[in-house]
Amino acid sequence: MKRTDLYKTMIAAGAAASMLIGIAGCSAEGTDAAAEAISGESVAVAEFKAISGESVAAAEVEEEPEQTLCEVEEFGYCIESYPQFYVGSDSWEAGVWSDDMGAKPDHPKGISPSLYWDPVEGASCYVIYMLDSSHAEGIPPVNFIHWVIGNYEGTEIIAGEAPAFFLALGPEPGKTHTYDIYVIALANPVERAKGTTGGPPTNFNNFLLALDTDVDGNTGNILAFGFLRGKYTAD
Repeated sequence: MKRTDLYKTMIAAGAAASMLIGIAGCSAEGTDAAAEAISGESVAVAEFKAISGESVAAAEVEEEPEQTLCEVEEFGYCIESYPQFYVGSDSWEAGVWSDDMGAKPDHPKGISPSLYWDPVEGASCYVIYMLDSSHAEGIPPVNFIHWVIGNYEGTEIIAGEAPAFFLALGPEPGKTHTYDIYVIALANPVERAKGTTGGPPTNFNNFLLALDTDVDGNTGNILAFGFLRGKYTAD
């Protein structure tokens, strides 16, 4: 029998099975058939796949893979497919963040770091994140946010003059944590930079993916990124 004819036969069987479900009402067989139909797979189609040599498992529609910007590598986040530019800071030296960035009696909220970088061609603004990557778990990691700046139009931030709320660096006394800064160059502004300073750890990849769509819904918005990593030890 041809594959097409076999399929038609199975569809007819499916129609008959549907009639039987209605007759069976609340019987066990009727319930099983109804559940299978609700799951999106009719009895006839399932049988057709089995007879034709196509396994039901292989025929099931696979879920779309989670959208990513690139393969996860050095930084642990999907951003590395983009060009990288240099980011400097007077609050950073030899891989260590300034002690002023922690909570102290004279500045309990900490002093936000300085940042500077050269303008990125085609960029109208930048989004800045600072993460405590010591809370990383899995690949990509899920970390705690200390600083979020959205649609920033400059290329320099003076220490202590954060244009958005900065949460002081605060590992437990005697502990050392790693803090990462990302500066993402955007072609156009975004509706907002996702994430909340001081909020619970979350999936930073989703925030990066959101930046690739501008406020008007145009994609391809990320142009390049800068990265700066440093450690901080609490007294």
